[in-house]
Amino acid sequence: MAQKITLSDVCDKLYKQQQEKLENGLANQTKEQRKNFLSKNVKYLNEIFKAMQITDYVRYIKPNFQIEENGYEFSQKSLGFLVDLLDKYTDNNVLELRRGHLDKVSDRCVVWIVEGLYKMFKYNGVPEDVLSQIVAVMSNCTDYSVRLRYGKMFQMTYDLEQMASRPFLPKWLTNLSEEDNCLWLDAMQKDLELFITKWRYIYGSMGECRQDEVNNLAEEDLAKMTPNQILRDKIEFAIAEELNKALEEDEKLKQLNDEMNREIICKKTGYYADKLESFEYIKKRIRVRTEEVKQAVFEKYCNGMEMPPDDDIVDDTVFDNMKSSKTVLEEAIDDYHQWILPQPKMDLPDIDIDEIFADEDISYRESMEELIRMRKNCTI
Repeated sequence: MAQKITLSDVCDKLYKQQQEKLENGLANQTKEQRKNFLSKNVKYLNEIFKAMQITDYVRYIKPNFQIEENGYEFSQKSLGFLVDLLDKYTDNNVLELRRGHLDKVSDRCVVWIVEGLYKMFKYNGVPEDVLSQIVAVMSNCTDYSVRLRYGKMFQMTYDLEQMASRPFLPKWLTNLSEEDNCLWLDAMQKDLELFITKWRYIYGSMGECRQDEVNNLAEEDLAKMTPNQILRDKIEFAIAEELNKALEEDEKLKQLNDEMNREIICKKTGYYADKLESFEYIKKRIRVRTEEVKQAVFEKYCNGMEMPPDDDIVDDTVFDNMKSSKTVLEEAIDDYHQWILPQPKMDLPDIDIDEIFADEDISYRESMEELIRMRKNCTI
């Protein structure tokens, strides 16, 4: 069984590593300094766990998986990763991760953190089913699966650049002339253009396939609409202008939307999980206020007709039965193969031009002859 270490061991290693980078060399810690350094890094690690939305799984790095136990316990194998993770706590990538600005975190950093945390839990002997849950949470939070594959594709651009630079190798090594190299580069370029065209078409076709599925589900929902839903839709359509005006001019809605922008969308600090919770809360308040404004408009224009509240209209669209990703890809590839097939030529009937001219009161030929005569007689 792998040797166990504590966060104190990680912090000791981290402190030594940081001190070795300083010009004055290694400085000894006092007992109080060591305690403060440990306390600071406990906070840092918890903040990273919170940013990755895995605080519910912290008990799996506690001694004996007991949440009430003090301190953290790791496998010796995780030492290097944890030291590097805490050392990079103030780096831009980790800073943006902690703020919840995942779009500003590099793909390489996301992959490194997700895979490092996964191994940390795995080395601690976490059950496979729990490991799968942890990976799913981190992947959903960071788009890890897409970023991992994009990173591999991006690496291939470097490989392509290296291959395309072969004509710059010494001629004695390749035995190829300038014309040989030009022809090879032209051929490869055309092949790449076809490759890009192919996969751009397939990606678009996959999107169209998914859109068709959503449209079909929408049609099914439309067919299942209750009388209340139909009534509300008809009235909202009839007084849409009045509804929009009331919603735009409502001061409470303006304040709520301003709060949404100020505290969540435009705010540069805060953790993703906290912001998500606040977002859902404000969104609910906006939904409630929107319904209040709409009901006021209904009362004004509908002559006391009782309108079904929005809460009664439930979107029960089920997306569980959509095609698998593999099926969508296969259909898109088939669509591409059909797209590149040569279009069949149409057999057009033979046309007797002279007969067409003869049938005209003033034929095209006569018109052209007249135009030529006019040009000859024209003096400049």
